[in-house]
Amino acid sequence: MSALALLGAIWHGCWRRDCWTRASLLRLISVFALATLCSWLGIVLSRESEGVATIWLSNGLIFGLFITQPKDRWLAYFLAGLSADTLADMLYGDPFRLAIGVSLANSVEVVVSCLLLTLWFGSPLDLSKRRSLIGFLLISVVGATALTSALGAWWTLLLVPGPPWWQMFRTWYLGDMLGMAVLAPLIIMAQRPAFFSMFERKRLRHTLLVLTYSMIVTALVLMDSSDPLIFFMFPTFLLVAFLLGLPGTVVNIFLFTVMAIGFTVKGHGPLMLIAGDHMLLHRIVIAQLFAAVAIFTMFPVAALLEEKEELKRSLVASETRFRNLAHMDELTGLPNRRAFNLQLESAWTDAFTGGKQLGLVILDADHFKQYNDHVGHLGGDACLRSIAQVIAGIVGAAKGIAARIGGEEFAVILPDTTEMRTREVAEEIRLGVVDLALLHPSSSCGVQTVSLGVAVRVPLTGQNSIDLMKLADQALYSAKLSGRNQVVCG
Repeated sequence: MSALALLGAIWHGCWRRDCWTRASLLRLISVFALATLCSWLGIVLSRESEGVATIWLSNGLIFGLFITQPKDRWLAYFLAGLSADTLADMLYGDPFRLAIGVSLANSVEVVVSCLLLTLWFGSPLDLSKRRSLIGFLLISVVGATALTSALGAWWTLLLVPGPPWWQMFRTWYLGDMLGMAVLAPLIIMAQRPAFFSMFERKRLRHTLLVLTYSMIVTALVLMDSSDPLIFFMFPTFLLVAFLLGLPGTVVNIFLFTVMAIGFTVKGHGPLMLIAGDHMLLHRIVIAQLFAAVAIFTMFPVAALLEEKEELKRSLVASETRFRNLAHMDELTGLPNRRAFNLQLESAWTDAFTGGKQLGLVILDADHFKQYNDHVGHLGGDACLRSIAQVIAGIVGAAKGIAARIGGEEFAVILPDTTEMRTREVAEEIRLGVVDLALLHPSSSCGVQTVSLGVAVRVPLTGQNSIDLMKLADQALYSAKLSGRNQVVCG
């Protein structure tokens, strides 16, 4: 989709009444409320940490909710986010002119991220793929946040005297970057059904144990203000990535970031080793940088592990599929000769071990070459498929195994049976083929028929499955010599 087509879809779709159901309107209202709350919390955190924007949550929240919606709702979400940011700023006493300018700057981050990521990586955005994830980190976390921070710092200093532009840009940029990097992936992934699989009953205990272990290590590291133990976090991050994948890594990094900034603001943790008075800004910046490094390191690692698992599942599925194809007759869908040999050998072994009878039926389409010459190869193929359907239906009910073992030759394995029952199944097949009423000018009956040979034995020491095959083959030969369209027991 081109940029103009995307913009057209956003603009024209917004005014279509059919895209705004009651549920979508309630979601939009919820987004406005959540964005207002996140903006308010961001301002509170800034004032708690001497004006430093420790983590700005609203842009990551709005982006995560924005990009997962249909494009015809984007304009409404943009206005909801803009209004929420403006309202939160004004509630804290900022004049409207300042509040709307800062909110527009924040909106630039969300809009640029959504447009570029959709154009380059498609929709929906899949952060489990390394290419999309790295694109998100570079475009949204690094690029769009820098643009927003530059515009926001410029607009604020234009209206309110303050520190140098570069200093304001730095404090805004790190907090904004962290909020986008931590919250947006969490919001995007939480809307995927697969995200909650790690919280299903069978996996919940494992997930909670891993996350609890990580939080205990985080708390122990952050409570120690006398030793630089923060490097202990990376083995923990790797453990979570290996055990819980990308969704677990996103949750873990989010919890770590919140804890790290909270402990640092309250004066605890390894960053207290940065000596000097009035060093809170510097400590927070280092905490933000550490969290950013963890994000840029662990997210790609977790995505790579997830891709490898997906590739492994795909290979297993492909192997299963090709194994099935290798044992299936393409024309009729029945097991082929290779599968039949394996199944007969297995059934023979089971019958020998249990001392039970094993039944085998071999059948052949009568005068099939003449039928094929009369109706053509396509008609002949259709005839074989019809016979296979008759066999499969009858044998399935009898809990047997059917296969196509040659051109017009089929076989049926009936474990734990009797000669009478095997003959009954064979007779049902014969009558079922006659009932197909496939016209055959070379047949004495006028329709396509089959001849069937039956053999039933209890396997004995010194015998093998080939002996049973020979008996059934001899019975089939007798059925053909006796006029065809009949069942003969060997």
